[in-house]
Amino acid sequence: MADGKIHEETVMILNHKEAILFLVENAEEIELNSFTIRNLHYLLSQDLLKNPEACGNVRQVEVTIGKSAYLPLNNPHQLREYLEVLLRKAQQIVDPFEQSFFLLLHLSYLQAFEDVNKRTARLACNIAFIKDNLCPLSFIDVPNEDYFKALLYFYEKNDVKPALELFEWAYSRSCQQYEVVKASLGEIDTYRIQYRNERKQAMGEVIRQQLQGKAIEAFLKQFCIENNVESPDKFIVMTENDLKQLHSGAIIGLGIKKNTFYEWKRSSDCLE
Repeated sequence: MADGKIHEETVMILNHKEAILFLVENAEEIELNSFTIRNLHYLLSQDLLKNPEACGNVRQVEVTIGKSAYLPLNNPHQLREYLEVLLRKAQQIVDPFEQSFFLLLHLSYLQAFEDVNKRTARLACNIAFIKDNLCPLSFIDVPNEDYFKALLYFYEKNDVKPALELFEWAYSRSCQQYEVVKASLGEIDTYRIQYRNERKQAMGEVIRQQLQGKAIEAFLKQFCIENNVESPDKFIVMTENDLKQLHSGAIIGLGIKKNTFYEWKRSSDCLE
């Protein structure tokens, strides 16, 4: 960024990171519904679309698919309805691989948003894997041309075979990469997982009470006593670090409203 400008690719990477954190940090509470998909789209498309109101909202304009005879549905009322129907069907699919593949294809096909539909579908299809603690699916090694051709074959011929073959190859490749990354990261912090619920409960209470500075540490010390938390010093440091990194895309499961979080965050920023 030597020219002082932030390029589109940089924004895409930042958005992608934030959207992944949203899914991972809220894995236990997240539900497969339009609220989740719209928030996922918002995180992926923020600061990229010419119309900011289009981020996270079902589109009001017509779209076309380049190099394809397929014309997506263009009635906003029907789009909202079809999105709900699609997600209700996905909820009924028990097998995580089948559910993931269904979401990947049908969210891409519906084109519910003005743009960033395929990116939304690729992340949404990981919800099933994340909730089942399976290796996530990445398309990083899939050539764009192959990916697009597989989708077009489904759009125009209603044939899932090319997309399914690509899905299987990509998942196998993702598993290989996941093992390498997992080995480089070392063991998961068992303590962090053990006290995840307590940590979220404490964070939610800190924000509801609008606590700041030393008041947070005092509250956490008392929280550890009342909840018989082992290694309280570690719990306090971990929770304080999580509070410092907390953003609006990661508050699901804390039992707080956005306005409450924003009010707390503003007070926190003023003190820095």
